[in-house]
Amino acid sequence: MAYMIRRTPYWRNQYNLEQAMNRFFEIDSEQLPSGFPLDVLENDQEYVVKASVAGFDPEKIEITYDDNTLSIKGEVEEENRESEEGKYHIRERSFGSFYRSISMPGVINSEQISAETDNGILVVHLPKKPETQPKKISVTPREKKKIVEHKK
Repeated sequence: MAYMIRRTPYWRNQYNLEQAMNRFFEIDSEQLPSGFPLDVLENDQEYVVKASVAGFDPEKIEITYDDNTLSIKGEVEEENRESEEGKYHIRERSFGSFYRSISMPGVINSEQISAETDNGILVVHLPKKPETQPKKISVTPREKKKIVEHKK
């Protein structure tokens, strides 16, 4: 009978040891994520990009569209390290600059792009060019021709 043994890669244990040592010596070595989660949806009229930007100042979010690439950049400012409220024991909220870039198809009407935020969600509307939107073609019944019978 054979037994399966699950082995943990050595680097994972090394990472955990490094985290424990950093916590012991109060060293912040956590890497900041360079992006933020987002979704891209498509319907007949537009693409919609939804991004989680909780903590971002909406006035400091920069959105650009150039050469079929949508770029979203923002910044979350760090609070004072030594807070008047007390000493941190756990500090997981990220701060710093964040950036995401998405390649879009070349069917975007760049003059009509709009964006808004609501409850920490950034919604960017990228309308499609009119010539690329589906067109509905109506079907009309063909007029029936009258058949005249000849009498002999």
